[in-house]
Amino acid sequence: MSRMNKEKLNSNFLLLLTSTIWGFGFVAQEKGAQYLGPNMFNGARYSIGAFCLFAILIVYHRGRFLDGFRSREWIKSSLSAGVFLFFGSLFQQAGITDEETGAGKAGFITGLYVVIVPLFGLIVGRRASFQTWGGVVLATVGLWLLSFKQAGTKWSIGEGDLLVFFGAFCWAGHVLVIDRFTNRVSSLHLAIGQVVVCALLSWLVAFFKEPIDLAAFKGAFFPVLYLGAMSIAIAFTLQIIGQRKADPTHASIIFAMEAVVGVIAGWMILDEQLSRRELIGCLMMFCGMLISQVPIRFIRLGLTSDNNKPKK
Repeated sequence: MSRMNKEKLNSNFLLLLTSTIWGFGFVAQEKGAQYLGPNMFNGARYSIGAFCLFAILIVYHRGRFLDGFRSREWIKSSLSAGVFLFFGSLFQQAGITDEETGAGKAGFITGLYVVIVPLFGLIVGRRASFQTWGGVVLATVGLWLLSFKQAGTKWSIGEGDLLVFFGAFCWAGHVLVIDRFTNRVSSLHLAIGQVVVCALLSWLVAFFKEPIDLAAFKGAFFPVLYLGAMSIAIAFTLQIIGQRKADPTHASIIFAMEAVVGVIAGWMILDEQLSRRELIGCLMMFCGMLISQVPIRFIRLGLTSDNNKPKK
């Protein structure tokens, strides 16, 4: 095995580990929701995440870790990304508390941000390809099978599923903000900035809307610790390291596995069961996510032999 292939294999493994950590995070969110309100829970986990990321930053940048905090671009990017992070996390956490939603469904509905991002591009004049529209159609049909239920002669979506769906739009906005600022500021500095903003906003809303109960914090300690240390700090660091050498197409496919891991984790730990209709919906949504992200040239890879290539 060549050195380059070995590096890509190691990178893909790190990204798969990242997706696994994030997938199990949906279970931790559901467990934590049994004790704390959405804002209190988010405030706690993002606070822990901020401390862990800051420790990683000190080790990573050593004596120059303060340099990235001294620019206007960092302030603008942190505020913008932090606001989207706050609303995305709030809708997701509020939705996952619904008994009919659960970790598995929340993972797939959240994953819709993958097909929403290109649609947001239409607002700024970017054209959506036929491939993107195909992914949107598949994901939409999948969402209908997964979340819409018939009550008499009417079809409706559960409140929890709807909240997580709104959150997917916030995650899509968050991706676009990160994409805009990613080459202007340090990744770790931006991560810390947005996490701190999200934590502060969550604590602020929680102070006015949710009761403070120390016993509840004790009950939610391990879910909060997992999400703060693993999903926010460690997984983000693994993502940065993994994406340096990984193929973008491979990364897109691996990140889509987060939703699949969420379903498996919900079944293993919480004994969540999805109906056949819901499983078909998950499969269609997963295919829609992949089709909207994987370039056509990758899909056709290996179907054309060297003999069919045009001669120079």
